[in-house]
Parts: sequence; structure tokens; C-alpha cells
Amino acid sequence: MPAQLAAPLLQFVVTVVWTHLFDPAVYGVVAFVVAAQELAGGVGLAWWSVYLLRFRQHYPDAARFAAMDARVVAAGAASQIVFALPALALVGVAPSLGLLLATAAYLASRAVLNHYGEVARSHHRIGVYTLAQLSSPALGSGLSIVAAIALKADAATALAAMALGQTAGVVAVSISLRRPFRFGRFDAAIFREARRFALPLIFSGLFAWVATNGVRVLVGAGAGVAGVGLFSVGWGLGQRLAAMLASLCAVASFPLAVDRLEAGDREGALRQVSLNGAMMFGLMAPAAVGVALLAGPFVRLAVAQQFRAETIVILPLAVIAGAARALRVHTGDQTALLVQRTRSMTAFNFIDAVAALAGGAIGVHSGGIVGAAIGCMAGTLVGSAAAMIFVVARLGLRLPIAALAGVLVASAIMGAALRLVATPVGAAALAAEILVGVVIYAAAILAFFPQARRVARGAFAFVGERRGSA
Repeated sequence: MPAQLAAPLLQFVVTVVWTHLFDPAVYGVVAFVVAAQELAGGVGLAWWSVYLLRFRQHYPDAARFAAMDARVVAAGAASQIVFALPALALVGVAPSLGLLLATAAYLASRAVLNHYGEVARSHHRIGVYTLAQLSSPALGSGLSIVAAIALKADAATALAAMALGQTAGVVAVSISLRRPFRFGRFDAAIFREARRFALPLIFSGLFAWVATNGVRVLVGAGAGVAGVGLFSVGWGLGQRLAAMLASLCAVASFPLAVDRLEAGDREGALRQVSLNGAMMFGLMAPAAVGVALLAGPFVRLAVAQQFRAETIVILPLAVIAGAARALRVHTGDQTALLVQRTRSMTAFNFIDAVAALAGGAIGVHSGGIVGAAIGCMAGTLVGSAAAMIFVVARLGLRLPIAALAGVLVASAIMGAALRLVATPVGAAALAAEILVGVVIYAAAILAFFPQARRVARGAFAFVGERRGSA
């Protein structure tokens, strides 16, 4: 949990700081390259990371698997250089040599760092996983701020600084994992198994990226690089907030579901995924309501003037879209992973991509930058609903309908109460209103869910015992 809370929170803060350092065109380039890394990394290395997380336990010969892992990491890092030029071309930039090299270094270092984080996660090395998660936002993005202030506030400088920080993170994590960089050894048998499992994941990742970030390309075509910058602040903040909330209960729970499945308990594994989905919904629903009510005061307080008008409207739309996709990914997609129906994941993401792109295209044409966000959100809701219907009907996942309804009612109570409070002015008033919302929502959850009351009593009793023993 610390890694999953701190890393996105740091990047959330960095995104806000960037609005005060970069003009919309520079922000557009940096934000798009950061988003493009998800696609480049997915094709180059993330597919192997998922295979490692799911099937590492099947290979008792650890040295053999580690040698193949080293070869895939080396090839995956090299592949990122190839993706640098297309990434910049998609956003409509003819790059200088410096920008091209900085982009390639950023893509490669981020891909390897993400993979080593998954290696640590598969071995339950929480401290090393935390280091991997924090290296990019703390070292990489932190250095980008320093470089923009001390050197030059352009895209090449920012990306080069992030690559430098991420490379330092790669070195630290690889030492902690005792995995020095080497070319390794290709293992045809492992590769065949990985390819069979992961090939659909590559296409799935492509479609998932299009669903999430394809709208940026549409905005760029209609409003240019500066338009991408204006759009990306609210869209990026909303997506990061949704991802942060999702990861709080998703990262630890999927390995637990895998452990149950490997022990022969298929029903227990599916129950774990279902529980994860319910907890995630319990975080997402009140967050979406809170952002919808408080986006204006937050944006006026934190975001630079030139980005505010669009961000106030786009931020809550992005949170809703991100929440819907996260719920589908961390319940529907994980169910398909567990039962080895990865082709279903590809179909889910294809539907999501088509619906989101269609909605985004209609929105750009009819409503410009804000219309793009509205259309993309609508398409995401349609695609996510279709995928969840399939998972429940065909793959056997059981959704806790009563629990989801209770969360919705609790969120509605919180929202109604906040509507009665005056619009906050200033950081202290905004923080106080957020705290009031948290307290009201927590009280409603405790009232509706006896299990939550038992957990709360147990936690208070544990704290009391610890204080007494001290």
C-alpha cells in the first residue's frame, strides 16, 4: 500500500507542478511521451512481466528462468529505441536529435524499471517493489522539475532528466534483486510458452492504450500540440487518481488469487477477485462524486491559469472513465488471466478501444477538447459494461450486488451532504471539506456493512492492546 499510494500521489503533484513550468505545447509533448511509454513498454517488455508474475512458480530451475529473463529484458530495452520516433510523430512533432535521444532513453529506462518492479512483486519483495515504484516519480520526475528550473523548460530537458532518474532507479533495484545487467540466454521452450500466453496480451495492451490515450491523438489532430497539453492536464490527473485508488487493493490481491488457484482452489481465486472488485468500487465511487463536486476549487487552487478552464471540466470526466476502466481491468481482465482466457482480454480491450475512439472522435468534432473527454468517457462506460457482462455470464465471476448498492447509497449520502456546504475557498477549507466527506462516507459504510464494523472494532482493539503493552 505505501508504494501504491505514494508513487501515483507524487506523480499527481508533479503533473500539477508541470503546469506552472511548461507552456501547453511543451506540456503536450511530455505528457504524450509519458503516455506513449505504456504502449511501447507493453509491446517491448510488459507482456513478459505479466507472464513472469503468473507462471514463475512453474519453473523450479530459477537460474534457467533468470537467464531467459535477462535476455528478454535486454531485447525489450533495445526495442524502446525503435518506438521513440513514432511516439513523437503521433503527437505531431518533428524531433531534434536531442529530443529523440531523450525520448528513447526515457522509454527504455521506464520499461526496465517497471519490469524489475514486477519481479520484486512476484517474489513478495515489498521494499524493493516500493523502491521501483518510487524511482520514476521521485527521482525521474523530481529531476525534471529541477532541470526545468535550472536549465531549460523544454521537452528534451524534461525527458532526459526523467531518464537519468529512472536509470538510477534501475541500478538500485537490480542490485537489491541481485540481477546485474547481462544479455542472458535465450530459452526456446520458455519463449514458446510465454508467446502462447502473452501474444493476446500484446494486442490487448495495444487496444487498452488506444482506449485510454487514443483520444490525445484525436485532440492533437484537431487542436495541435497545445491542444494536447490543455487536454492532458485534466485527463492525466483524473486517470492517475483512478489508477492510484485501483492499485491500493489490486496489486496485492492478484498474487493472492494466483496462490489460491495454484493450490487448486479455483472458487477461492474468483472470490478473491470479486472481493477486490468490491473494495475497489468502495474507493472509486466516493472519489468520483467528490471530484465532481470539488474539481473547481481544487483546480483554481493548484493548476496554472492557462490550463484551468479545460481542466475543471475534464478532470471529473477523466476520473469516471478511469474508474470504469480500472474496475473492468482489475476484475474482468484478472479473471480472464486466472482462467487463461487471454483472448477474452483482447476482445474486451478491442471493444473498449473502438467505443472510446468513436466517442472521442464524435466529441472532438462536435465539442472540441471538452467534447473529446465527454465522448471518450461515454465510450469507456459502454465498453466496460459489455466486458463485465461477459465475465459474469461466461467466466463465472460473481459480483456482490448488495455490497455495490450499499457503496452507491453511501456515496450519494456523502455527495448530498457536501452539496449543502459552501464552496471552499483556499487550501484549508478544501482540505476540511474533503475530510468531512471522508467522515460522512465512512460513517455510512459502517452503518450499512456489519463486516466493516467488526473490522473497525478489531483494529481499535489491536491499537489499544499495543498501547497497553507499550
